[in-house]
Amino acid sequence: MAHNQNDSLNSLSSLTSVTTLSSRASVKAYEELKEYIAGIEQGQIKLPELVDAAEKIVSEKFAPHPQKTYVYKKASEKVSVNLDAVMRAMLAHAEGCGGEGGKRYVASAIVACGKKGDDEAVVAALTALGITWLTHLLFIFKTSRSHENQPNREPSGAATPSLEETTSHIGKGVGHRAASFKDDVLVRDGYECVITGMQHISHPAPRQDFPQVTLKACHILRRAVATFDDDTTSAFFKSAATTFDILVNFTRLSVETLEELESCIDDASNGIMLQGDIHDGFDIFDWCLKPTQVDNEYTVKIFTDRRLFGFYGRSADALVTFRDRSGEFRSSKSQKRVREIALPDPHLISIHAAIAGILHMSGAGKFFDELLDRYQDKDRDVPPVRSWPDLEKVIGEEALRDSVTATLAAVGVH
Repeated sequence: MAHNQNDSLNSLSSLTSVTTLSSRASVKAYEELKEYIAGIEQGQIKLPELVDAAEKIVSEKFAPHPQKTYVYKKASEKVSVNLDAVMRAMLAHAEGCGGEGGKRYVASAIVACGKKGDDEAVVAALTALGITWLTHLLFIFKTSRSHENQPNREPSGAATPSLEETTSHIGKGVGHRAASFKDDVLVRDGYECVITGMQHISHPAPRQDFPQVTLKACHILRRAVATFDDDTTSAFFKSAATTFDILVNFTRLSVETLEELESCIDDASNGIMLQGDIHDGFDIFDWCLKPTQVDNEYTVKIFTDRRLFGFYGRSADALVTFRDRSGEFRSSKSQKRVREIALPDPHLISIHAAIAGILHMSGAGKFFDELLDRYQDKDRDVPPVRSWPDLEKVIGEEALRDSVTATLAAVGVH
C-alpha cells in the first residue's frame, strides 16, 4: 500500500492547477490515507493536542509552500484559493456541525498527512487532502445541480465506509420533489417569511395594512448534497463515493441518515419559508442561522457586504424562533389541526452554517463563483454541473474547442 500511496502523492507533487489529473490523483491519495486517518482518529490523543498538532503542520509545513495555492488559469485570467486556508476553516467550523467527532476527523486527516515522511511528501499529502475537501465537499454545496442518483436504503453499520462499502450505499435513483414540501413549510411557518415577517399572498387571514408577497420554501440542504451517480464505472460515481465518506466524517450524520436523505430532502424538517432575495442569499451561503442556548432559536449571521433588501432595517440581534404554527390554521372541515409539522432540523441548519463559514473564511466560495463565471453561456448562465468531475469535463471540452479553433486559424481555415 505504501508504494501505491507514494505513487499517488508523487503524481500530486507538482500539481497546483485545476485539471482532471489533480482531482483523480487527489481522490486516490485520499482513499489511501483513510486507514492512517482512522488510526489517528481512534487513538488516545486528546482533541486539543490533536488540533494543536494539525494547526502546527498547516502553519509550518504547508502555509509557506507555494503548492498551498490551487490555481485555475485560462489565457491571461487566473483565479486561486489557498488550501491551507481551507484546512484552517475546516478546523474552525467542524465542531459546529459534527461535534468533537467532526473536528477530530479534520485534525486527524491533517496529522496523517504530517506523518508521510520528508517535507515534500507531507506537502503532497496535504495538497491531496485540501483538493479533495475543496472539490468533493465544498463544491457539492455550491453547485447548482446534483448527481443523478443517491444512496439506497439498505442499512449499514459502517461509521466510516470504504470506497467498496460506500458502493453498496449508492444505487437507486432520485425521487421527484415532494409536492407537499412547500405547503407543509408554508403552513408551519404561519404563511410568513421567518426573517422579515412578510406574508404570503395565500395567507388565509392577511393583515390589511401589510403587503403580501410570493414566498419560497427554501431547502436547508439542497438536492445536490443528497443525490449520487449509480454508474460504478464512472468518475461521477467515484466522486460521489468520496463525497459520501467525507460527509459521514465531517458532519457526523449517520450512514443510515445519508442513505435516507432522499426521503427527507423534501421533508419540512429540511425547509424554511423565506421571501425571494433572502431565499437566494441563503442558497448561496450569504447568510446562515446560528443556534442560541434555546431550542429552535437562532441568530442571523451575514457574510456578504452586499445589502440584502430583506435584512434592511432588521435589528442585528433579532432572533429567529421556529414553532409549528399550523394549529393557527384549522381545517375547514374538522376545525382541528390535521397533524403536527416537523420543525427545521438543528443538525441540518448547523451543517449549512458550517459550510457557509468555511466558504467565506477560506475564500473557497469566491473561488468557485469566479471559476464558474468563466464558463457562462451567452445568456450568462453558469454551467449546470453536478459534481467536480462534471466541471472538469466542461473545462476539458472548452480547452479542446479552443485548441481546434487555434489550429484551424493557424492554417487559414475560418
